[in-house]
Amino acid sequence: MTTGTGASTRRPGTGVQVLQPLGATDPQQIAGFRLVGRLGRGAMGVVYLGYRSARPVAVKVIKPALADDPYFRRRFAQELEAIRRVGGFHTAALVDADPEAAQPWIATEYVHAPSLLALIEQHGAVSAVGAWWLAAGLADALMHIHSVRLLHRDLKPANVLVASDGVRVIDFGISHVSGLTGLTTVDAALGTLAYMAPEQAADSRRASEAADVYSLGATLVHAVTGHVPFHAQSVAQRTLDVEPDLEGLPAELHDLVAHTLAFEAEDRPTAQSVLEEAMERLVDQGLPIGSQAYPPLPAAFLAGLREHEAAPPAPVPTAPASRPAVHSFGLPQQEQSDRAHAGAWAERWRDRISDRRADYGG
Repeated sequence: MTTGTGASTRRPGTGVQVLQPLGATDPQQIAGFRLVGRLGRGAMGVVYLGYRSARPVAVKVIKPALADDPYFRRRFAQELEAIRRVGGFHTAALVDADPEAAQPWIATEYVHAPSLLALIEQHGAVSAVGAWWLAAGLADALMHIHSVRLLHRDLKPANVLVASDGVRVIDFGISHVSGLTGLTTVDAALGTLAYMAPEQAADSRRASEAADVYSLGATLVHAVTGHVPFHAQSVAQRTLDVEPDLEGLPAELHDLVAHTLAFEAEDRPTAQSVLEEAMERLVDQGLPIGSQAYPPLPAAFLAGLREHEAAPPAPVPTAPASRPAVHSFGLPQQEQSDRAHAGAWAERWRDRISDRRADYGG
């Protein structure tokens, strides 16, 4: 739904996405959204950059060939319900939608950030501390996703956007919403094999919160080593109890990764446990949030983020002169100043972990 979704063109040598011009068959507008270019193309449709005001949005429109297919209509409606449920927490928030249109569409917040996959491909692996930062953000996102009775089922670097203020998990096209049925079959392995839990590969109906945690661990392996943890070419290979490829994994991450990639679902930690361990590691390393404007990622990654932020996807309509001054990653300068004078990161996160234990019954 955003910059990390679908096939796209990127500026050579950078992680910056190049907005593709509209083609002869592309619509000029959808329900009042003025479309200015293509962000990418996915299995179900095309994603456009659009404006209905000064706020950019990503508009996903289902392919004409699929619009009359009841199965894809139901799948699209399920994606819409998933986006509505997660509500923009560590995701791209829903702006508007019409699942009943001749060509159903969904408009979400446009997150101007590169995908984790693009950063890895352009700049190599992250450091161990960067992996802990990613683990905390992804675990926090999964806790919220699971709290609204939703499974993602396709967490991977391509579906993670890396912004200065945290990560965003995107693409809920194959997510599972509790209460909606008929879209998962035993012979359809929904997801991406290199990051998929073995029970999900064997039967998509067995996907669970533990399967999403497995994908989190697989995503961390790719982020910190530069390669995928599994090289399976078939579903049958992923159903076997095989050891992941952890070459290059720092020793301090081994226990966490080994547990998240446990073959049996019941042997894996919860997303809450991953968040708590990751934050304890970051706190122990004394990373104060007030003195750094960017996350603890390698210099090349940060350069990629800055370059992406500095390259708007398209001309933005003229905004009112009274708009508040905005920091480069979306926070008003006064709010940024307030944050800089807030308490230490350690205190804030320890309080948050304590609150989360209560919120999630811990």
